Amino acid sequence: MPICGRSMSKGRTTGDHKGDKRNWRLIFNPRGDAADVAAYAASVAEGRIAGRYQLSTTAVPDTLIIQQPGRFGLVIGADIEPNRDAAGEHGIEVARMARSGRGGAKQIGTVNLGELTAKAPRKFEARDTDPEDAAVILYTSGTTGSPKGAVITHRSFHFQCGTVVDSIVPFQPEDRCVVVLPLYHIYGLANALMPSISHGACGVLIGTYSPRRLIDVIAESRATILPAIPSMYFHLLSLARARKTSIPESLKYCISGGAALPMSVLQDFAEVYNTKIMEGYGLTETTSSVCANGSTGILKDGSIGPAAEGVEMRVYDENGREADNGTEGEIVIRSRTLFKEYWKQPEATAAVFTSDGFFRTGDLGYRDQDGFFFITDRKKDIIITRGFNISPREVEEVLMQHPKVEEAALVVVKDERHGETITAFVIPRGESDTLSEDELRRHAELNLAEYKRPKAYRFAESLPKSATGKILRAELRGEAEDRRLIQKEGGDERSRALNQSAGISRGAG
Repeated sequence: MPICGRSMSKGRTTGDHKGDKRNWRLIFNPRGDAADVAAYAASVAEGRIAGRYQLSTTAVPDTLIIQQPGRFGLVIGADIEPNRDAAGEHGIEVARMARSGRGGAKQIGTVNLGELTAKAPRKFEARDTDPEDAAVILYTSGTTGSPKGAVITHRSFHFQCGTVVDSIVPFQPEDRCVVVLPLYHIYGLANALMPSISHGACGVLIGTYSPRRLIDVIAESRATILPAIPSMYFHLLSLARARKTSIPESLKYCISGGAALPMSVLQDFAEVYNTKIMEGYGLTETTSSVCANGSTGILKDGSIGPAAEGVEMRVYDENGREADNGTEGEIVIRSRTLFKEYWKQPEATAAVFTSDGFFRTGDLGYRDQDGFFFITDRKKDIIITRGFNISPREVEEVLMQHPKVEEAALVVVKDERHGETITAFVIPRGESDTLSEDELRRHAELNLAEYKRPKAYRFAESLPKSATGKILRAELRGEAEDRRLIQKEGGDERSRALNQSAGISRGAG
């Protein structure tokens, strides 16, 4: 069940929730269900700050990842006895993880959603809130560094739902939108849940994703709108190719976002499902979508479309000047949907804005003569070899044109023996076990300049991805860190105190 916890920017941590409600932060149940919808909307409407911490239930069970705490503290298991004297000496607070069941202990400064709803009056009163107040704090995916909390205001969400989304996908009360995306990510929140509620449409929640479950829900609910990520469209195509499904005919809009959509998937999906996918583009910092291919009724292969209503998009060169049409540069955005700041990171906030108020996306691309934008790559993912710039996405698109390739990812792998090697990780299509490295090399020789060709190939069953399908290139390069651990730094008194106060008392049991 979701819980409400006091915002870490405020000093006290008592469980008294009768004070200023704006001090409270909403923490969600990671599984996602109808209670999340009620808790989320009520939190924002009552003037609280909504946010979501992602809990890992796979790689590291029961791990709570909290970014930028305002105080030092320990979260310990229910059966661990900490050294409270050592903790108190250094101003370290100790919170126990709750046992399961109603009789279990609660985390310090939290209250269960069930308790709130049981005691709540039937009459609901919304709180007057400044449009520039924080409505939500969402953490970026962190694929290029430590996650940062983007503070999104009430004004940004209102403008996103009422203007931007309407110019891309005009939600109607009779629409049924599939909410299969995680609600702790801006894509599912701003392009599925909130527009459905804002326009009085039906949101069809899917708690646990599977390709078969998704296609069944689309058919049963006669869904009309499907915001999804590229891997989900991969899966739907695989089901169709295996002839294990009938094709739903109710879908009017299929939107892809969160990661780049391969051209082969876009083309095959249109042929198999008789429905074109609109590839959109947006970031947490822009309150999700700022454009979509097909929003004006015109589709251009490989494009993310023209800027949506109320959004200014430009391409800046390395000197901060607007580039000519067809010239690659960094895409910058200005709109009322832009986030307010990174939580407690003023320097990081200032670094991503230009002097004229445009947000630097870090994505490279160009604009054509018709105003359509094209993404070429992430600025930080560009590979430089022998003085040439290589776009991983360009090489990946070529590799995925091979009939036996399902997915591909290009990175530079460092090796003590061979130095830096441009390496392609490849997932063979379907049950194909005949794909060889020689075939891939010949395909690359026919379609890529010599300096762009991968020097090594590795076959894999899957690629590491974020919740929205972005390839985690750091993991492929072997550079990923586990940031959950408290580092033991000899000269850091606070680190030593944290470890000392976490000592286990060897008492009974």
